[in-house]
Amino acid sequence: MLDVFPGSNAPRAVAVLLHPSIVPVIDVFRSLDLLEDQYDLALLDGPEQGLTAYTGQEAAKGIVSDALLLAFALTRQPGGPFAYRPVGSRHGSLDEFCLLTLIASSRNLGSDLAVEAASLLDVASLDVMGPLTGEILRHMDAGDLVFALPSLPEFRAMMGTRSSEEVLVEAAPGKAERNLRH
Repeated sequence: MLDVFPGSNAPRAVAVLLHPSIVPVIDVFRSLDLLEDQYDLALLDGPEQGLTAYTGQEAAKGIVSDALLLAFALTRQPGGPFAYRPVGSRHGSLDEFCLLTLIASSRNLGSDLAVEAASLLDVASLDVMGPLTGEILRHMDAGDLVFALPSLPEFRAMMGTRSSEEVLVEAAPGKAERNLRH
């Protein structure tokens, strides 16, 4: 679920509620952020175990391995550090949502959605990131992981790159679809 509340004088607030199956995927990246402070690969055990509930053991290991490569590649990009939520949180940051959108849009790296997500993450080359995000997506597709790719207007509304209006996006019960209401 996503809520955008532009009507107040306060800065625009956006809440991203991740599907429970996607939390372990983003937890890999959250754990890698913690890895900078304390270099202990055991931090990745929790997300890997969480992933096995939705994928097989091999796919879980593949996601963790490929996410490691992607995270290290992203740290070499010109942008600053990402905003991460705590490990295990279903509430995602805009950076996390943007990263998931980039991964999910890797089937069509030439799309406006992929290009805008990469741009917001300061990705210099989709040629380098494309194979990394594609491998993560391939492993995600092998399991029961639910992340519905937003449309370009949904993505822009969330990221605040176009007009600010109230947007509510909900996952349909039992389906990986979205309903958009204005």
